Amino acid sequence: MIIAFIQRAIIQGIPLLFGSTGEIITEKSGNLNLGTAGVMYVGGISGVIGAFLYEHSVETVNPILAILIPLLSCVVGSALMGLIYALLTVT
Repeated sequence: MIIAFIQRAIIQGIPLLFGSTGEIITEKSGNLNLGTAGVMYVGGISGVIGAFLYEHSVETVNPILAILIPLLSCVVGSALMGLIYALLTVT
C-alpha cells in the first residue's frame, strides 16, 4: 500500500517537476513567475471540462477527437490564464 502511494505521488508530481524546472530556468534570466503551478492547474481543469463537454455532446465518441479536444482546451485555458497573469503582473 505504501509503495503504491509513493509510485502515484511520483507519477502525479512529474508535471509539477517540469513546470518548476522551467521556472528555475526563467529565474536565472531575472524573471520571477509564482503563478506557474496555477496556470498548469487551470490548463488541467480546462482539459477536463473540454473532455466532459465533448463526451456528453455526442452519442458515439471518436477516439481522436476525445484526445484532441481536451488537449486543445487545455492549451487555450493555459494560454488565457498565462495572459491574464502577465497582464496583472506586468502592468
